[in-house]
Amino acid sequence: MQSQGRTIRSRAARLAVAIAVAAATFATVTNAQSQSAAEVIKARQQGLKSLGAAFKVIRDELRNASPDSAKIKAAAADITRAAGGIGTWFPAGTGPESGVKTDAKPEVWADAAGFAAEQETFIREADKWTHLGDSIDASAWKDAAASLGQSCKGCHDKYRVKKE
Repeated sequence: MQSQGRTIRSRAARLAVAIAVAAATFATVTNAQSQSAAEVIKARQQGLKSLGAAFKVIRDELRNASPDSAKIKAAAADITRAAGGIGTWFPAGTGPESGVKTDAKPEVWADAAGFAAEQETFIREADKWTHLGDSIDASAWKDAAASLGQSCKGCHDKYRVKKE
């Protein structure tokens, strides 16, 4: 009975996160034209930080001797949901030309097809986690995390200003 209560709370927490991510993505899409470049960039940066935080949860859990599969699955679900919205986070006019500090290189917009291809790779890699489902095979999760990390790196190398 106690386990069932935890499962229900876990599902409720995941649903709340899913609703929040969907609302944020919808707000970004529908308000991008009415928002200032600074507001869009701030929302984009927050979304990317949230993705990084979710990925950190997975990395940290996979380093544990006994990874918490519920934490991994919840973070993976967050990443998968957010991955589909990344394309809306970079509307025209929100690059360096906006005068607002951003680590996005002008190539995001100048090489829109290449950037879209990198996004598709990220989405595909994130979707692999969905296919892992209820698997508790740590090596499968580690492989999926490594390939997702490579897709992040591929995009960062081409389209993000390197941090010193």
